[in-house]
Amino acid sequence: MLMTWTYLVAACVPIALILLVMPYRRVPGTSIYIAMLALSAVLSFASLMQYVMPELQTKVIWRNISQISVFIYPVLSLFLALAHSGYERLARIRPIIYASLVPIAAILLIFTNDYHHLMRTAVRIGANGMLDIERTALSSMFISYSSASQVLGIAVLFRTWLTAAGTDRRRLLGLIGAVLIPLVSINVRLANPTLAQGILGALVFSTFPACLLIFWSFYRYQVLHVVPIARNKLFEIMKDGIVVLDTRQRVMDHNASASRLIAKAGGTPGGDWRGLLLGQLIPDADAWSEAHERRIESEVRLRFRRAGSEDIWLEVNVTPLVSGRGDFYGTLSVISDISESKKVEKDLRRRAAIDGLTGLYNRTGFIERAQRHLTLCAENERPYSLLIMDLDLFKEINDRYGHQNGDLALQTFAEAAQSAVDGSAMFGRIGGEEFAVALPGAGAKEAEKIAERIRAAVMAAEVHADDGREIRLTVSIGGASTDSKPLDGDKLFQLLYGEADRCLYQAKKDGRNRVVFRQND
Repeated sequence: MLMTWTYLVAACVPIALILLVMPYRRVPGTSIYIAMLALSAVLSFASLMQYVMPELQTKVIWRNISQISVFIYPVLSLFLALAHSGYERLARIRPIIYASLVPIAAILLIFTNDYHHLMRTAVRIGANGMLDIERTALSSMFISYSSASQVLGIAVLFRTWLTAAGTDRRRLLGLIGAVLIPLVSINVRLANPTLAQGILGALVFSTFPACLLIFWSFYRYQVLHVVPIARNKLFEIMKDGIVVLDTRQRVMDHNASASRLIAKAGGTPGGDWRGLLLGQLIPDADAWSEAHERRIESEVRLRFRRAGSEDIWLEVNVTPLVSGRGDFYGTLSVISDISESKKVEKDLRRRAAIDGLTGLYNRTGFIERAQRHLTLCAENERPYSLLIMDLDLFKEINDRYGHQNGDLALQTFAEAAQSAVDGSAMFGRIGGEEFAVALPGAGAKEAEKIAERIRAAVMAAEVHADDGREIRLTVSIGGASTDSKPLDGDKLFQLLYGEADRCLYQAKKDGRNRVVFRQND
């Protein structure tokens, strides 16, 4: 009687657990667990019927029914392990069906064994009321398949456990035990059937303890709670990429956004990156690797150049994964695409240095770059010249033709001046009608010729006011040049600038529309 009640309890408790878990069936892996509970209930009830029924044939029928659980349960335990190790996309109905084809074949052969005896050679009632079975080699092969499924499930969970931390680590340990218990009990019972006899054997050598351990693990660590669901969902829908690395910089996990961003930067195309080293994942990621090794919160910016298109910029925030005891498990990296903000930043810098009317550098932008070019010329012992230009009688143009036509005159002047010089020259608007030209590599004679070309090009430029009247343009130019190597580039630039400005003043004093040039030794 006690044995009967033992089997009955082992059959009813899983059904009660199904009712408790059913509201959470949409949580990844829970539907699989519900199916495992159902199979556990079937196994216990079929074992009960096998125990209480007196006739051999009836016992065989219930024994056959119990084998449905014996062969399918291990396969489901594998997919439960996958679902709780970050492989939710594999724990779907189609892969489960494919993996269950071998157990289904075994079950069909068991139910039709009387016709071919491929699974059992003899069946008899044992002393404890249960059946004693003599299995064939084929039957042992099917059992090995089931055991292999459980071993694989344990391996998947253990691999995830190695990189987990905190409560996740303890939860995974519970699941490992839940998969290990049926694996050990089945193989021990096959090796020594007498151990499974009695009340204790009926409980221990079944799937009942494993189902209880899984439920405890779910309940204890809130697997069925909304928070883990929300975290998993957030992980997948985040626009920022997430990459989890272990201590050896191997990828342990990542989301879809990480696949998209890293592929965009020229890294490994999207897929399952688990096990890949960071260096294999993305090129030129030395700064990311160094941030990982520092084991402190870090922010790095990675630039990836692409021929014929805009550069890709990724910002990577690296956070170390450290246990409460200070053990380092790896890092979690959040990846953001900052290409657009970098583009805007570049555009803002350009706008800050560019004159909006003429498209030339403004005073600040010109002087900054002109000084830099002077320093480079000095380091390479090359000559350098500077021209300061003033559009003659510009105030009269504004007064006579209006400010709109004055702006047109400035634009035409800038275009004409640039057309007279090759690409190595650098132009800037440094005042209202005052312009400058930096000529890296040009000595005094060459610079003076360039100045004359600019003056001629401006005189030849045609400008017509709104009313059709022609506006005549002329320019006064002062220039200075140096062939010496300066000790201080900034001071020499100020010297050149002052000298060119004095030459400009002299050109205007001498009657405008002329070039005055001076060389500094």
